[in-house]
Amino acid sequence: MADAHGDFVTRWADFWAAPDPARLGGLSAPDIVLRWPGRAEPIRGLESWSQQVAGALARFPDLRLEVVADAGNRSVSFIAWRAGATVEGRPVQWEGVDRMELRDGLVVDSTVVFDTAALRAAATE
Repeated sequence: MADAHGDFVTRWADFWAAPDPARLGGLSAPDIVLRWPGRAEPIRGLESWSQQVAGALARFPDLRLEVVADAGNRSVSFIAWRAGATVEGRPVQWEGVDRMELRDGLVVDSTVVFDTAALRAAATE
């Protein structure tokens, strides 16, 4: 199981080093359910998740995430990450954690947690 977790973390890190919504199928199952900060309802399905990532990249073209720490337990992977992007002309960094349930190496259920205050503050300064 450790090898499966390590493989997933490597693929996750590779994706977020150069994010492209077209490559999300290499990480996420077609029936993914994803809980995202500030959204009342989960994001359901790979197409909707791809649209969310495309929207984030349209707003923050230089968005990148890097793994800070990770842990795996059976079919669950946790990745603590640091994100960076240019917001309103200023570099901004923030941190978060993804908790992901995996099936056959792909995310089927995910909860993303991060404090959105850094992004909101940068957008209003």
